[in-house]
Amino acid sequence: MFATRIDVRRAAAGAILGLVLSASLTVPLRAQDRVTLKVAATTDVHGRLRGWDYAAGRADSSRGLARAASIVDSLRRAARNRVVLVDAGDLLQGNAMTFVAGRLDSLAPHPVVAAMNLMRYDAAAVGNHEFNYGLGVFDRAVAQARFPFLAANTRRLDGGHQYPGRTMVTRAGVKVAIIGATTPGSMVWDRDNLRNRLVVDDIVAALPAQVDSARADGADVVIVVAHAGLDELTSYDTIATGLPAENPMARVAREVRGIDAIVIGHSHREMTDSTINGVLLVQPRNWATSVAVVTLELERRAGRWTLVSKRGETVQAAGWPEQRAVVRAVERGHQAAVRYSTAVIGRTSVAWVTDSSRMVDRPMIDLIQAVQLRESGAELSFASVFTTEARFEAGNITVERLVALYPYENTLRALKLSGAQIRAHLEHTNRYWVVERAANGAFTVRNDPSIPGYNYDVLQGLDYTVDLSRPVGRRITKLERNGRPVADTDSFTVALNSYRASGGGGYDMLRGAPVVYEGSREIRELIIEDIRRRGTLEPQDVFVRNWELLPPRASLRILAMNDMHGAFRPRPVGSLGNRGGFAQIATMVRAAQAECAPVCATLVLSGGDLFTGTPPSDLTKGALVVPVLNAIGFAAHALGNHEFDYGQDTLRVRMRQLTAPVLGANVTYADGRDVEWIPNDTVLETPIGKVGIVGIADPATPRTTMPRHVADLRFTPPAPVIRRSAAALRARGAQRVIVVAHLGGFCNVDNPDDCRGEIFELARELEPGTVDAIVSGHTHSAVGTVVNGIPIVQARSSTGALGVMDLELAAGMPPRRPELRDVVSDRITPDPVVEPLVAQAVAAVRHIVQDTIVTSEARFPRQGEQYALGNLIADAQRAAGQGDMSVMNNGGIRAELRAGAVTYGDLHEIAPFANRLVAITVRGDALRRYIESLVDGSRINVHVSGVTIDYAPNAPVGARVRRIIMADGRPLADRRTYRVIMSDFIASGGDGVGLSGGSAPEELGVIDLDALIAHLRRVPDGRLTMTEALSAPRIRSLP
Repeated sequence: MFATRIDVRRAAAGAILGLVLSASLTVPLRAQDRVTLKVAATTDVHGRLRGWDYAAGRADSSRGLARAASIVDSLRRAARNRVVLVDAGDLLQGNAMTFVAGRLDSLAPHPVVAAMNLMRYDAAAVGNHEFNYGLGVFDRAVAQARFPFLAANTRRLDGGHQYPGRTMVTRAGVKVAIIGATTPGSMVWDRDNLRNRLVVDDIVAALPAQVDSARADGADVVIVVAHAGLDELTSYDTIATGLPAENPMARVAREVRGIDAIVIGHSHREMTDSTINGVLLVQPRNWATSVAVVTLELERRAGRWTLVSKRGETVQAAGWPEQRAVVRAVERGHQAAVRYSTAVIGRTSVAWVTDSSRMVDRPMIDLIQAVQLRESGAELSFASVFTTEARFEAGNITVERLVALYPYENTLRALKLSGAQIRAHLEHTNRYWVVERAANGAFTVRNDPSIPGYNYDVLQGLDYTVDLSRPVGRRITKLERNGRPVADTDSFTVALNSYRASGGGGYDMLRGAPVVYEGSREIRELIIEDIRRRGTLEPQDVFVRNWELLPPRASLRILAMNDMHGAFRPRPVGSLGNRGGFAQIATMVRAAQAECAPVCATLVLSGGDLFTGTPPSDLTKGALVVPVLNAIGFAAHALGNHEFDYGQDTLRVRMRQLTAPVLGANVTYADGRDVEWIPNDTVLETPIGKVGIVGIADPATPRTTMPRHVADLRFTPPAPVIRRSAAALRARGAQRVIVVAHLGGFCNVDNPDDCRGEIFELARELEPGTVDAIVSGHTHSAVGTVVNGIPIVQARSSTGALGVMDLELAAGMPPRRPELRDVVSDRITPDPVVEPLVAQAVAAVRHIVQDTIVTSEARFPRQGEQYALGNLIADAQRAAGQGDMSVMNNGGIRAELRAGAVTYGDLHEIAPFANRLVAITVRGDALRRYIESLVDGSRINVHVSGVTIDYAPNAPVGARVRRIIMADGRPLADRRTYRVIMSDFIASGGDGVGLSGGSAPEELGVIDLDALIAHLRRVPDGRLTMTEALSAPRIRSLP
């Protein structure tokens, strides 16, 4: 074995010599006009000086600074006075030797610095772990070093520099500037050690001035040595912390001019030779496992050195002998570390392991939890699973076993956390798992390589379940204390390590939490002390089984929308900002599909009312809506009442154009025959099997659309239809049956299970197991509940929310509550496929939509039963028909009137249905009976013009009206005839407020929207104001 290592060393040395000499053998320049420099680099040594693993108690021939020293010596022999030696940080922490030097013997010469002095390092970057033992320990090490520790992006609070930003060395007449930088993450991880003493700024911003200064001082070559990664994900939230990125060195290469080469560290990766924007980047392997070697070839031109070529190599430490001088220099530290590591602290009768401890609750991790709980007095404890390779063998327990279990110098804290913060912590930690699905359908689980294992935490003190069938961020399905679910508002004291308590690892939900305990001793030392106190330690002394990881299972995800009403663009919703938009909700659909893959199959379903409500929809009778719905990827729609707004002929065309069926199983002809052009149901093939969809239209459709449009159709009670359809669908192989129904209801905002309405009554009528879920619509409400074992969802309206239902396929699993996700448009990047279709649709009607009609001095909201906007519309219709009275149904007022310039498009959103106005002549006594019918319900659903009505709501139905005063100030006269203006929708019985007992409706040839526009164009000076006449209620409730 020894001979083999020497042969490898000689071969590598020969290769190095070849690299050094190759250029000079092929170029006919004078020797003094060409020079080849070598930059040798290490990084993230973490105390690995000798070939010894203190945690394992055995030799390690693959790494160590003593071996790197032999590589550097070989370089220097081959390239005398032409080698620069640097390190990219994280030197003074990481194993038993650095712990003894940093904590137990901190006044003695530091062995790492002694070795680096002997090796004649030219400079080292400050690493974040240099701060772990406090600035006092680090600054003593800096004072011992015969080379500078560099950090250009650090400063004291007074603005001065604690550590220099750069240094200059000369090799063979070439001036080489070395600039150092360190990751800003230290402001999170070592916040307590740096607070009020040192600030770490943005690397990218700090370097340009250093480079310019170095060049001004005559530097021929500029090397940046940075303790920061290339472009790996930042482990903390840069927005929440206000800190710059953790790993910006790719940006540095792209954005900072004048740099020739960069040595990077921190990320524990290896990069041999990479070039970005002409800048060479290298990264040696951590723990002195390899040495990076940068070769720089320069020529003297016009009296100045010019860099003509550069390349990177790595030389592995394995196979190189340890340099004896370094071994001798660190012998004292090595022996102290061995004594510390091999000390016996207790005994155990059985073996303990940490393998699979991120998947299975293990006693060895609970040992950490038990110590943290006892020492802090906290109710709960989070422990990090740093490794899955540590173990206790039966017999003696030594310190080295604890070093393997707990390799970091974290101290103990306890925070006051809410239930919401604890759940967020668990969700964040369980991002670690990646679920994949093989071609045969089997699931595999692996860890996310971008998330270090030391950032995986387990919790003690609560019972919880991690379900890998759920998407990231929603995997914690059970979180209980003593059998009671933990509420978001609950509060607990929680023990955890100092790194995590500072938000390290991206746990930003912990930032700013009240600290209720703060210890100064390392957690590892507390565990050692605990075992010594016990003497004998057995698993049952500490083990509490309180969590489990459920393997992935196939599921069906339903993504639900309803009452979209052609909502092409986002709309403002009061003070909440913009909501909805087809392109925005499409982005959310894609995200919801991706987040549960591959364990779920997804279907996008709608509860009906696809059309009517926006100019691109209504001016083209829905033609521009169709391509958008197809692009979103719907699988099926319920038949909504507004699907009939453009007439049956148009609807049939649109249904043929849609790629997803529009279903209405309860729609028949008047004679009971099935309507051949309206499908009842469909069976969809999905990766998890067949799914049946049955559609239900609202039985009240003849009253909520133009009655003449559905005069030949009947809308039957849904429950019997669903029973028959569901049975037939299951007979056709459907494993799950979903109802899409244009039926709605309302739920209490404070209690989502307190619900009322037709859809809930329907669910209670169905026998358990008849259907598996219901997508609801029609009432534009927020519904996410479970009734009679059936999950029911309704996602508001106009694409303002997305409903998400996850249905388990495994038998016996309880139904999950559906979720509503608001479509916060301003935070969403529009879907790149849907957005062009939306833009085309909007552009097609822009010339009409953008016509300004009036300027409104005030906002006219749509709130309550009686409001100024309704009175305004009623006034417009009475004026258009020259009537004595007009009636406007509240259901036909679809949006508020916003202050400012009011366009055709704004008014179209308010009155989108293109109802024609009619006049009905009626005697006063019949009109009195009609007005009585308007107030016989529990709420007023109309606005009127030309009349003021006083009524007693608690009086018997049919005897509530107390006074009716007409516009001329006189009471309603029973024998006089009156001209009443209303829409043809109302006149034909729509919304249940039709007028009977009068003449046949007289067509006025005016559309309701046109009447409103004409009325507003007559406003004085084109400025609409809020007047008492408009704001005062006209249907007045008496005490």
